[in-house]
Amino acid sequence: MSLPSISGEFGVLDAPDLRFGDDGKAWLKVRGVSKERRQNSQGTWEDVGDPCYLDIIVRGKQAENLAESITKGDAIVVTGRLTQREWTNKDGVKQKAYGIRADTVGVSTQFTPAATPKFAAAYQRTPEVASDGGDPF
Repeated sequence: MSLPSISGEFGVLDAPDLRFGDDGKAWLKVRGVSKERRQNSQGTWEDVGDPCYLDIIVRGKQAENLAESITKGDAIVVTGRLTQREWTNKDGVKQKAYGIRADTVGVSTQFTPAATPKFAAAYQRTPEVASDGGDPF
């Protein structure tokens, strides 16, 4: 049986934790939170319901790239597979945690622009403006 697919936008709660396995391959853990938001009658956004906290695991070169691209407070868009981990804590109590084994992760630009070091360096120059000034679409 395959793991269920999941996708969504998550807020990054902590600095990404980049590590390397015994095989030398990178993996990254990001603690994410997803909350439902609605615009109220005054036009202000507000959180609705309970937040969902998940550990997001990214592997390989994508893990290294993501570690350089995000920081605490950023919003990311994730697609992957839902995972569950079980263990017994030091008091003998069984614990469960849910997470995402990420296939793809991108920086969300819904509320703020992406500002990775590579992006910032590329846009230190003044961008060219279309000659007609119109919308390209």
